[in-house]
Amino acid sequence: MKKIPYGKNNFKELIEKDCYYVDKTMYLEKLENNDDTLIYLRPGRFGKSLFTSMMYYYYDLNSKDLFESLFKETYVYSNPTPNKNNYYVLKFDFSGLTTGDKNKKDLESEFKDCVITGINNLLDYYDLEYNIDESKTVSSIIKYFLSYFKGLKLDHKLYILVDEYDNFTNAILEGDTERFKSAVGNGGYVKAFYAVLKEYIGLGVIDRFFATGICPITLDSMTTGFNIATDLSTDYNMHNMIGLTHDEIKCLIKEVVLEKDQEKVYKIMLENYDGYLFNKKIKDRVFNATLVMYFLDYYETYQEMPEKLYDSNIVVNYGKIDNILKIKNNNIYLEIIEKILKTDEISGSLVDKFNLLENITANVLVSLLYYFGYLTIKEAGVYLKFTIPNQIMKETYANYFLNLLEQEKLKLNDTQIMASVEEITNEGTINNITNYVSEILTELGSRSFMKFDEKYIQLLYYALIKHPVLKVKIEYPVGMGYVDLMIFSNDEMAKYNIMIEFKYIKKNEFNENLLKEKIEEGTEQLKNYKLEMSNLKKYLVVFVGNENKYLGEI
Repeated sequence: MKKIPYGKNNFKELIEKDCYYVDKTMYLEKLENNDDTLIYLRPGRFGKSLFTSMMYYYYDLNSKDLFESLFKETYVYSNPTPNKNNYYVLKFDFSGLTTGDKNKKDLESEFKDCVITGINNLLDYYDLEYNIDESKTVSSIIKYFLSYFKGLKLDHKLYILVDEYDNFTNAILEGDTERFKSAVGNGGYVKAFYAVLKEYIGLGVIDRFFATGICPITLDSMTTGFNIATDLSTDYNMHNMIGLTHDEIKCLIKEVVLEKDQEKVYKIMLENYDGYLFNKKIKDRVFNATLVMYFLDYYETYQEMPEKLYDSNIVVNYGKIDNILKIKNNNIYLEIIEKILKTDEISGSLVDKFNLLENITANVLVSLLYYFGYLTIKEAGVYLKFTIPNQIMKETYANYFLNLLEQEKLKLNDTQIMASVEEITNEGTINNITNYVSEILTELGSRSFMKFDEKYIQLLYYALIKHPVLKVKIEYPVGMGYVDLMIFSNDEMAKYNIMIEFKYIKKNEFNENLLKEKIEEGTEQLKNYKLEMSNLKKYLVVFVGNENKYLGEI
């Protein structure tokens, strides 16, 4: 039985160890029929490194004898392209750069080391004699090497592959725009590096160039240095090149998962790993490949579903949302995050080229969240509508919401949170969480950046009671409407399914008749919500200002 390639980014290793490989080789001919200089952007953990590794072994002239063993079960084996095993491949891998807390010199040194490593790997692999003068600038190092290579007058040209071309700039983006400027601004070492590549592409020494990345920040910042690349990220025909489609997921599940669990596993993946759309005309969305492989790797090993739906070592965290939204200390991020948190969506225009050295607009921030995978395209209209792609991302936003509250000097009480979750799982009641939310609203008072309303309260409940034994849903469809909060039992420890409807009355508008109207309205809604399941409890919660005025079971 084949193995799940979780954590494996080397194509040759994956094939030789008899791992499942989701065939993406049909895109090689599409790439070759496109421009010679290409860039492809996707969020992290989508499979970009594996794709560039596959390209390396396909185009490397020294891997010609490996073609049958590596590609015999793929599309390209029966449909080889003209450029198969036709290049000296120079690969630069910037995916491992750790630049978040480094100063300008450290950043430049680490970038330079990656370039030197790439050149040395090529020299050793193809048995070429050349000594790198490491005292030179990074642009001089690449220029002298390319000049040397040109002088060899070899029968084959260079194909340059760059994995995560923007990784260092993303780290700078999340910390210090001055360091970003020193790298890609006028006179910046990164800008100078790509200017040399552009020169030697023009000279014909570099025949093809392909780079992956997350964000198009560097594309614009390096305009005069490298303005010749075609960005295929939103190309209709290239949408599924990286990431996993629904059909690909179903095939993997059929191979790995027991028949009795297949439908359930697909629904879990659909809810938690799917949802990404990178072209407004595409109908089928794609899955985060690494999270899918994490799940299947666990299932293959233990023949059961993992308790946690993501590996905490790889899943994106809310700290990145904070860093993106607060870039350059702008004053518009609160409006954006409030809209996203309360509605799960936001409208705007997708910025496909921008420069962080210029003014930060709402469209720039929303676009950054999209490129990093925190938002995706929902639908097209006069403006694009962006939405949170899946449940994993919703939980990430919920954690960020709590973090924002803590930034306002709110200290969360873990004891009360634990007591609330235990009450829900053991008794199916919501007294503790309701009382604690009321305490939080009272403590925050007028300090909170968000206006108190039903959505705010809904978010607090959702963020506070997230737990592996509970499956919590906001605005869950239930026949004749959407229930504000639905809590499902998804473990033997949780015996109850709970439906909660929220109503909110502003303090200065409160009167007993209005309270009665809200109670009647909420009660009628809950009665009309149809959901066939055992141990179902329905609750109506009415807040007046920061005070809980009514909690009743329907």
